[in-house]
Order: sequence, then structure tokens, then C-alpha cells
Amino acid sequence: MSRPLRLTTCLGLGASAALQGLVCDPETGRYELAEAVNVDVVAGRIVRRPGFERLGGYGFSQLYSDGAALYGVCCDGLYRIPGQGLPALVRGGLTPGATMAFVSVAGAVYFANGCETGRLRQGVAEAWAGERYPGPDRIGRYGPPPVGHALAWHAGRIWIAVGDCVHFTEGAGLFDWVDGLGGFLPPFVGRIRMLAPVGGGLFVGDDAGVVHVAGTDPKKMTFARVSPAAPLPGSLALLPAGRHVRVAGRELDGDAALWAATDGMHLGLPGGQVTRIAPAVIPAGARVAAVATRGRYLLFMRF
Repeated sequence: MSRPLRLTTCLGLGASAALQGLVCDPETGRYELAEAVNVDVVAGRIVRRPGFERLGGYGFSQLYSDGAALYGVCCDGLYRIPGQGLPALVRGGLTPGATMAFVSVAGAVYFANGCETGRLRQGVAEAWAGERYPGPDRIGRYGPPPVGHALAWHAGRIWIAVGDCVHFTEGAGLFDWVDGLGGFLPPFVGRIRMLAPVGGGLFVGDDAGVVHVAGTDPKKMTFARVSPAAPLPGSLALLPAGRHVRVAGRELDGDAALWAATDGMHLGLPGGQVTRIAPAVIPAGARVAAVATRGRYLLFMRF
């Protein structure tokens, strides 16, 4: 068994361009650096230069930007991440490891992780609930939105996945209330894996594949199963109209959505059309995250 290597005295930048040519002496603890960024070497010690702060220790996950601000989850906290300076905690006491979902609506950011929920206004966290329903409600049927694990914005409402059910907020901008007697769609198969608003409908991913929910009025919506491949949670990337004009050589005329399943990458278009555009073998147990940026769909996997 090799003994521990203790490097105690930094000699600064090495003269050699090759790593093999750098000093690394286990006997004396002396070593040289191949690169040094925003640090100085003072009396054999590496010190941070004045005016710089360490940000790498947060380990952010579930990053989200509403265009004006960047947010990230770390351990049990939700942070606002500025362009310069230290991140600021905006909500603590969250369940560690619970995947956070976000959606931006009317200048606010709504968030939920299946255990906790809330809303951000101008970077300040508050409860996602109204004080009093602004209409007649003698039997108390209208209450705060349930704590879901996936969120989407479609047809003037926020759609909330809770287990195998999709709830929706009231219309006319009443995002703080859900009809407890009728504010939900018929149950799907297993836990909801994806909510993807595209054009005049909503793609809902469940354990049996993907259902296209067409329409804007919950009372008149129609349902059609359009794919037997179950989406991988976290693989969704929305493609707003005008920002992405082509996918896999195909011209886009409006909104679209990309997601991954165990058999490859899928494209969802208005009207409920779903096409597998890239075959691939992806393990069902993989944890994934995705983003569409600079003309690319990037899928990150951890096994």
C-alpha cells in the first residue's frame, strides 16, 4: 500500500510545459503548478487574489434562469446566483435530493420538488397560495395548488403533476387556486414523467409512453396516446418558436419539444406528432438532465 502524498510547499508555475516535467517531490512536499488562475503563491502557500470569491463549493443542481436571474439548488437550499459575488440563499429547509421543477409566469418564478413548493418575486421567496378566493366559494372547493413534481405553463394556467395526476390552476390569472373538485385531468399510467406544452396542446409523459392532450379548455380537451416510449425524467428541452428553426435537418414552424427515452431522442411537434429522430440505447435507470442551447440538444447522464 502506497503512503499518503502530502504536498506542502508550492514553488509556483513550473518551467516545463509537460506535466511529467513538473516538480512533485513526496519526500520534501515541494511541487510546481501547471496553471494558476486568480491565485498567488506566497511563502509556499496558494492564496486567493484580492477581490475574488470561491463559488465552486456549492455543487448546484437543477439550475434555472428566467432570463433576468439564475437560480440553483444546493443541498436543502434554493439560491440566487449573481453574475458576480456570492450566491444568496432565497429559500432554505428544502428536502435534500428532491428534483426541483420551475416555471416562469407573469414576472414570477414558481417552483416545486414534490415535497415543497413556493414562488419567487423579485428574488424573494414566498408561499404559493392566495389568502382568499376572489369569487363565490361557499363549500370551499378552491384551495392552494398541490405540491407537485413537474410544472408547465399552457393556455393561461399552470399545470402541476402530482403522482399520476395533472392538476391545473384557475383561469384569468388565478394561479394561487386549484378547483379541488374538478381542477385536474383523468389519471395517467404511473408517475408523470414529463409535461411539455407545445402549440395548442400538452405532451404528458407517463410509464406507458406519451399522451397528447389537445386544446386549451380543460373541459373540452381530447386525449391521444402518441408514443409508446416512456420519457426519461429530466430529459425535456422546450424549443420556443423563433429561437430554434431546425432540428435534425427538419424545419420548425412553431413550438417543439425534445426529450429522451430508452430507445433514443424524440421530437414533439404541434398537433401531437412525435418522431424518434435519433436512435440510442439509454439505460432506464440513468439520471439525466438536458438543455437546448446554441443549436444543440445536450443530454447529460449519470449511472
